Amino acid sequence: MPKIRQFEQLLEVDKSRLYAYIHAFVGDPSAADDIFQETCLTLWQEFDKFELGTNFSKWANVIAYYRIENFRRSNKRYQLGLSEDFLNEFSHNISVFESNRDNWEQKWRHLEHCRSLLSAPLKEVYQSFYLESLTAKQIATNTGRSVHAIRKVIHKIRTQLLACVNKKQQEASS
Repeated sequence: MPKIRQFEQLLEVDKSRLYAYIHAFVGDPSAADDIFQETCLTLWQEFDKFELGTNFSKWANVIAYYRIENFRRSNKRYQLGLSEDFLNEFSHNISVFESNRDNWEQKWRHLEHCRSLLSAPLKEVYQSFYLESLTAKQIATNTGRSVHAIRKVIHKIRTQLLACVNKKQQEASS
């Protein structure tokens, strides 16, 4: 795939998040637009230094942060009275949040995979209980089974999904 297509795809997926990151620092849409454009230009100019397969969002954040710092130094009115220590901590907290978000997204993909492995009857109960928010009593009534039997099935689903997700996470970290 050509370099420009790789860049376009990565930026397309990340641009809304990146703009929000920048806007959180300056609080002014016009300033955020300018910094976003500068950041995108720098991302393209530096794209040869980006290692494909690594976290594009983190790389973009670092470049955006330096663009924001440069902008704030030259435009004192956008400093919002916030200290450098606060801004560094804010940037760190956003990075931690995004890292946690990545972990949750990975767990969600694992859960979706594991859910696809459930047998058809377990998928039906999963659908009713977790997606349609029916109670065990409602599911029992709809299926003609006892509430106790439905609760056992729900417990079995939870146990299977938890074991499967844990296994997928261990495989991913190996």
